[in-house]
Amino acid sequence: MTGDRNSRTKKQRQSNRLSRTLGRYVNHENVFVRAISLWGFCAVVFSLVWVGSYHLLPEGLLRGTSLAYFAPVETDETETTFLRIFGWNIGSAIIIVVANTFRSVNTPMGYLVVLVSIVNGALVWRTGSLALAAGRIEPSIATVLGRSGVFELSAFVLVAVATREVMLWQQRSPPRWREDFERVRSPKDWEFSLNELLVLVVGITLLAAASYREAAQIIDLVG
Repeated sequence: MTGDRNSRTKKQRQSNRLSRTLGRYVNHENVFVRAISLWGFCAVVFSLVWVGSYHLLPEGLLRGTSLAYFAPVETDETETTFLRIFGWNIGSAIIIVVANTFRSVNTPMGYLVVLVSIVNGALVWRTGSLALAAGRIEPSIATVLGRSGVFELSAFVLVAVATREVMLWQQRSPPRWREDFERVRSPKDWEFSLNELLVLVVGITLLAAASYREAAQIIDLVG
């Protein structure tokens, strides 16, 4: 019993150490460190969920569970389809920014929105539950580079880290599930560095490029 207890304690300490290390990097003062760290973490999560669900979930299981499934994006023109997809993605980016106005201890809640989007995207890909049915999508680098979804998710990561400082409400200390959010700042207190603005512009530009690429792929598929 003592050995089991010591083993659990050791694992808990290792988990806490890993969590603190991750938190230190994704919440780093340097926006580039934040971007690389959060993107890397999300890439690992995406890959694990994508590969891990390959044999566990049936095809089409999650079709219709994503709000994007109901987005009216199909048209006869690439430009119109692009505008609809880009508008939808900008709406998602705004949700991330709004979520960032809430901070749990030191972590912006927009990060959680991004992480949920990452997991959902991996599951939808893996089970072939895309709005335009394409069957199961097998994990590979070629698949990642050949589709727009990962680039859109990467853009959301950049938006999240660039707008980290828009906090208005904060949980000052754990436990996170019991503590209330308190108003600690106002929009007049917001300050953005040039690097943060640069990352935000790059994120929106990447989102636009990925949206146009997706629009072109949709037109090719349905045309």
